[in-house]
Amino acid sequence: MIAARSMARPSVVLVADRTLSADYGTLFEAIFATMQTTEVPAWLMRGLLSRPAPVRPNGRAVVAPLGLRRVQAALLQAGLANADVAVVTPETLPRVLGPWVRIVGVSSSDPLGVGMSNSTTVHFCRGALYTRVWMDRLMRRIRRAKRAYGFAVVAGGSGAWQYIRDADAAAAHGIDTIFEGYFEQTGPALFGRLLAGDDPPPYVRADGAALPVAPIRAASTMGVVELSRGCGKGCGFCTAGRMSMRHVPAETILNEMELNRAAGLRGVVNSSEDFFRYGGCGSRVNFDALHALLDRARRIAGVRLFQLDHGNVSSVVQLTPDQLCEVRRLLRREGGAEYAWVNVGVESASGRLVAANGPAKAAPFDADDWEAMVRQAAARLDEAGFFGVFSFVLGLPGETPQDVQRTRRLVAELTRRPAAVFPVFYQPVRSDAGEPMTPRRMTAAHLALFAECYEANFRWVPRLFWDNQRAVGVTMPRRLLQQGLGRGEVLAWRSRIRRLGRRLVEPASAAGCAVATAPAQGS
Repeated sequence: MIAARSMARPSVVLVADRTLSADYGTLFEAIFATMQTTEVPAWLMRGLLSRPAPVRPNGRAVVAPLGLRRVQAALLQAGLANADVAVVTPETLPRVLGPWVRIVGVSSSDPLGVGMSNSTTVHFCRGALYTRVWMDRLMRRIRRAKRAYGFAVVAGGSGAWQYIRDADAAAAHGIDTIFEGYFEQTGPALFGRLLAGDDPPPYVRADGAALPVAPIRAASTMGVVELSRGCGKGCGFCTAGRMSMRHVPAETILNEMELNRAAGLRGVVNSSEDFFRYGGCGSRVNFDALHALLDRARRIAGVRLFQLDHGNVSSVVQLTPDQLCEVRRLLRREGGAEYAWVNVGVESASGRLVAANGPAKAAPFDADDWEAMVRQAAARLDEAGFFGVFSFVLGLPGETPQDVQRTRRLVAELTRRPAAVFPVFYQPVRSDAGEPMTPRRMTAAHLALFAECYEANFRWVPRLFWDNQRAVGVTMPRRLLQQGLGRGEVLAWRSRIRRLGRRLVEPASAAGCAVATAPAQGS
């Protein structure tokens, strides 16, 4: 247990980077805001795409990223008092820093701007990613205060792997301890030692899913709740792939939904690496457990939008068409969203390539059947009323030209029905997991694949945005403005990427290629 200090001023301050500490209405808004570069003016980012999160008069955040809420809850559960732990936004951070602070915990999903989706975008845009620019600004502020007050800086979140790979960047950001993994298991003890005056260790790794979770005490951004932790599919570009999937108890999930709804949030984001596998064992689904959870969640009054995040191809094909239709029925709310989108990681049409980079990706089925499984999953999702958002990874270790052409043919099939398709550059999370993909390695076939994917996105992503924003009550002027910006973005991306394509490949190969790597929303 950590001894409570009963201070009016906090001994622990928790803050996330500015792209996470924002007032997003829907998950799509958050995803695309974090992909923007300084090519988008700062006033537009702060005023429309990534507006500051609301705060209380004392500077505490009204809503905060779920990861920070978990850390806060674990520390309170370990014995600290509410007054000891302040969850703040970057804007209100200076108001709570002082000689009373012993630890500043910082969370980021992409502190150095090298996450797969974001690093793909930056190759095709001028300027620097806001995830990195705003993180640099936050850490400069923290470093100045650290020199004055002497607190320890602990950095974590899903982007902690970037600091592990780049020790110089971690040092430049003034980080004392890099914390990798879920906080509940070893985090409270670490903070207890730091509060007692121990020297901070340079690196702490918490293995496993660290269940049971510490139930959050205040609202999470966008109403995010965890269904499961880990994945176990083993993909080399995903930190969750190394952990077996474990599930959060239904009571905890439902209580946190109620807490977020009481705070005025009208949407729920069901955070999981595989929504359809909730309650299952290993790679097997458990429809009864998923059905029971959704049936109870459906009774929470006032929730207008259930957002799903990720699903796995192998889980979808384990469910019958009738079961998928029933899941979709339970997600519907009167007056809610028409489109229930789910992000499905296809990665490649080649089962050989997928298995080489994610050994259990197709389990419990044979990887040789991967392409047929993808077609079946896409058809079943569409027939059940889901909207498929498919992602592909270009430049996976071992990729051949034949793999790229095969993936192009699969994308052509997927986009015959309503769908969005996002190709991203391979970015390993471990230094021994191959070389990252860059524009210099792109071929004409890669460029054509990008073009084909994003022509589908230009048709469908604006509709998803409008529909999801309407469901959670985003104002009409804001929706109209973003739609107008989105139309301009489509034209700008087509023109920009045509020029880039001509520069990257021989004119004869690049002729006719129109490529885009950022979604039209406006992003």
